Amino acid sequence: MKEIDWFITTLEHYFQVEVQREKVSFEGIELCHEEIYESLIPREHMNMLPDPLLFETMLYIDEEANEWIAGIGVEVSSRKWLYTVWLKNGETVSDKFLNQQG
Repeated sequence: MKEIDWFITTLEHYFQVEVQREKVSFEGIELCHEEIYESLIPREHMNMLPDPLLFETMLYIDEEANEWIAGIGVEVSSRKWLYTVWLKNGETVSDKFLNQQG
């Protein structure tokens, strides 16, 4: 599954976390904006995303008991990836629109 491959590659390459694939959890759910917490996607970012949004999440707990969660905001009809967010122990460490450079 490309989402899990992306999650593992990013976690290992950018965050230097060794990942055991079989311990990655995955869930996808279609959410309306009012169902998404601002702590996950800031309101100013949410206003730039379609409503509803398919939100695919992956979770991994590393050997030091850090909880890593990544979310991909996906356009429902096209399945185009629009936005990513990474959390470590509940704190956002990265969020970005995928159609922007940098």
